[in-house]
Amino acid sequence: MFGKPRWFRPKAIGWGVVPITWQGWGYSAGWTAAILSPFMLLVSREQPLEALAWLGIGIGALAWDVRQIRSGMGLPPSRRATPAPAAVPSAAKHDDNVLYIMDSSPGAAVATRNYRMQVRR
Repeated sequence: MFGKPRWFRPKAIGWGVVPITWQGWGYSAGWTAAILSPFMLLVSREQPLEALAWLGIGIGALAWDVRQIRSGMGLPPSRRATPAPAAVPSAAKHDDNVLYIMDSSPGAAVATRNYRMQVRR
């Protein structure tokens, strides 16, 4: 990884990083030039298979570098790296800390640690 995590921020939508400093923009421009210049040269020399091979290898190397930058930021390398929390069955839920105010006794006072409440009719 040659790019520094402090040059980028995570994308708001999707996977990847966005440059936030001039070094990040220069690094992104360097990657673009390193991938597209040989690709365009190979296409102009009528070598489409070599051009596609270069494009695939370049994009793969870029994805690996972005993954390294994201891991340097402390982010998971991909969305699948953090498993979804397991669903808790409704019978296993504990609602000990929930206060229910019912209409069974009108005018009765209800107290919590911080407040006293009374239902008015």
